Amino acid sequence: MTRKRQAVPRKNSRSATEVDKQVGRNVRRYRKDMHMTLNELADQLGVSQQQVQKYETGDSRISASMVLAITEVLNIGIEDLFIGTSNQKTPKKNPLETARRECQMWIDRASSKETLRQMARVLKAMSQQE
Repeated sequence: MTRKRQAVPRKNSRSATEVDKQVGRNVRRYRKDMHMTLNELADQLGVSQQQVQKYETGDSRISASMVLAITEVLNIGIEDLFIGTSNQKTPKKNPLETARRECQMWIDRASSKETLRQMARVLKAMSQQE
């Protein structure tokens, strides 16, 4: 006798679930933590601003490949997007870790060796001021 998998209640197979909505809320939270606009995230992902907004509100489900792209752009782990779903606990916000992620995002956006060297000089000078 085979057991039926318990279905997640949906209007249809393409409707967003509560998990989809929570993932969208997490995308929005991490985007805002990085001080990114909808347009900036959309440009990095190669989608429209409206599409990112639909992801964040849960109006559109996020594909696996897009989850991966979002985590790369926001410099977070895949598991971070699932915080608040099921048994995932919401971690305490660590301002230092948020700032580190934001710095890493800007470093990753640098397009030349000289820009990276200048960034390194600024970071080094600032770290010696503490």
